[in-house]
Amino acid sequence: MQPSLNTSLTAQVPSRLKVETATVVVLAICIFLSFYFTFLSFQAIEDALKKQLVTFAAYFIISGAVILAILMIHIGIKKAFSRVADELRSREEPSEHEG
Repeated sequence: MQPSLNTSLTAQVPSRLKVETATVVVLAICIFLSFYFTFLSFQAIEDALKKQLVTFAAYFIISGAVILAILMIHIGIKKAFSRVADELRSREEPSEHEG
């Protein structure tokens, strides 16, 4: 029975890590595109194109900030619920051994 427990625990970890890793990758892409569009806006000759590139850069940096905030909220909620679950398990364990 013990190997199946270890297998189920290791099966849960990669899925959680995949979500966080994907979020960090998307965040990095947003920040990179923001800097890239800003760089392109300095090299553009036309004013309309400069404004459009700066607007895109602003959209991507705001998107990156929103994604980062969502990731922080997600991690905070996950930690809070894991603490509550640990407390509930610790309260239930003595009653199981007594009965």
